[in-house]
Amino acid sequence: MADDDEARARVRRLLLSGDNTLKNRDDPAGAQRARSRFEEALEVAEEAGLGDDILLIIRRRLAPGGTDAA
Repeated sequence: MADDDEARARVRRLLLSGDNTLKNRDDPAGAQRARSRFEEALEVAEEAGLGDDILLIIRRRLAPGGTDAA
C-alpha cells in the first residue's frame, strides 16, 4: 500500500471514529475525544499532502458547531 493510500485510510478511520463517538456519546468528554480524532486526521492529511477536498471535509468537522451534530 502506498504512503498516500495509508494516510487516506488512517484519515478515514479517524473520521469514522470521531463521527461514531459523537453519535453514540452525549457528553462533553465524548465531543472532546471526537475533536481530538478530527485534529489528528487533519494533521495526518496535511503531512501526507492529501487534497483540498479531504482537508475541507475535516475542517468542517472542526468548525464551530461542526462536532455538535454528526
